[in-house]
Amino acid sequence: MAKDNHYDDIRPYFDSEVPQVLSRLLFDIDLLNFLGNWRYPWLFKLSPKLARIPVNAFLKRKLGHINSIKGFQDVVYHYVSDLIRETTSGFEYFGIENLDPEQSYIFVSNHRDIAGDSMLLDYALYSSGLDTVRIAVGDNLVQIRFATDLMKLNKSFIIKRSEEGTKKIYSALLKSSQYIQTSLDEGQSIWIAQSEGRAKDGMDITDPAIIKMFALAERKLDFPNLIRRLNIVPIAISYEYDPCDVQKAVELATVSSDGAYIKPKGEDLANLVRGLGGYKGRVTLKVGSPLKSNFRSAQDVAKEIDQQIRENLVLFPINHWAYSQIEAIKQPLDSNFTDNFRQRLSGCPENARPFFLSMYANPVRNKAQT
Repeated sequence: MAKDNHYDDIRPYFDSEVPQVLSRLLFDIDLLNFLGNWRYPWLFKLSPKLARIPVNAFLKRKLGHINSIKGFQDVVYHYVSDLIRETTSGFEYFGIENLDPEQSYIFVSNHRDIAGDSMLLDYALYSSGLDTVRIAVGDNLVQIRFATDLMKLNKSFIIKRSEEGTKKIYSALLKSSQYIQTSLDEGQSIWIAQSEGRAKDGMDITDPAIIKMFALAERKLDFPNLIRRLNIVPIAISYEYDPCDVQKAVELATVSSDGAYIKPKGEDLANLVRGLGGYKGRVTLKVGSPLKSNFRSAQDVAKEIDQQIRENLVLFPINHWAYSQIEAIKQPLDSNFTDNFRQRLSGCPENARPFFLSMYANPVRNKAQT
């Protein structure tokens, strides 16, 4: 594959870059401190320098021989398997068998977890013998060098959302659109969220601006034909429990009371780790059908994506219980609910609890629109 410098500021790493990037990561102090504090908290508290030694040795043993993106993902797959086993009560996926391995797709997904949503799709694809996806991530997640390196090793590319000025914003969106089209032409599928940022309130709604961005690279092409050519496939992912539910509720409560929420430095990385490592209960991922109808506008495409996501959402007892509390039906919190949820609810500040409950209740409301 030719290396096009036009995309160097947004693309994932090439295979040829992998050894150098991994060599840099093995001695990245921020990464070693991060992993040392996570794996050996008692030792890290005593001496960060000492905690970095076994982490460095571990990384050298696991990553030192890797020289390709596939090799990196082969290693990651086994850790994702462990993560799913340890943080869920079961992960089920449906619809992968209907995908054509000879085709590339744009998977447009509802977005609940910073890294977990795309990770679980990759796991389902990899487990089914299909190629993994290139993952669209916002530039708010590329502020820490080691996190950026790890994402780009995992085939992530950057959507520049923080550009200022009409020309720069348009140029960034056009480049994203062109890169997505180039990826599809190369046989590489794409994962992208249905709107910017996570659905913190539990309502999964597609932003038509995402569809308009897809079309920028082929503005002269007839819109209905373009949509069919893009092979857009909606993805619905359902978590029984959200490891970041309290943090999301506090943010929504702050916006409601103060008009804005100022995100502390490092919060995105902390939420990424919390989302991956926190308990999720049962998790289900359902792959929809490619959009092949005669769509006339971005709004029509967004409505069809929303419809498929609503149809494929899975509701859990906690969703119905939260809905009952808001609608004054007041079902009791019985033994079907775990101690994990009781602790999480009790740990949510009083002023944020209405938002906490709405987050779990809104999928019931959303699905009722199907």
